[in-house]
Amino acid sequence: MYKILLAADGSESASKAARKTLEMAVPLKAGVTVLSVVQVIPVYRAAGYHGALFDGEQLAMLEKDMEEAASETLEKTRGFFQENGLEVKTVLAKGQPADVICRVAEEGKFDLIVIGSRGLGTIKGLVLGSVSNKVIHNAKTSVLIVK
Repeated sequence: MYKILLAADGSESASKAARKTLEMAVPLKAGVTVLSVVQVIPVYRAAGYHGALFDGEQLAMLEKDMEEAASETLEKTRGFFQENGLEVKTVLAKGQPADVICRVAEEGKFDLIVIGSRGLGTIKGLVLGSVSNKVIHNAKTSVLIVK
């Protein structure tokens, strides 16, 4: 069976990617897994700097909020597919989004990764680096970027 991994973050481009995934999955009778990644917030301690951007409680609350948002995204996306007659699996993971998407795709032996484009311009994309750009360059499977 053909397997599609859809990366979902709740953005409009992710919704477009979901619609495109549905268009492809139905005629292919593909299995679809929807992945939402809670980005890990690195905590840095610079030499001589004793403050922190977040205290432990604030960081825990922020992570909880991010997990709830990711769960809501998964449920909303699952609902979209169910309304259109397709059952999907969902996965909630933590880490750096591009790394997690590539790892899940490889470990799950997916045939295709579908991800929305955030519409970053060329210069912004070079400076900031986008998740979709990193996935394109690091994935070991085919990637479809949906605009």
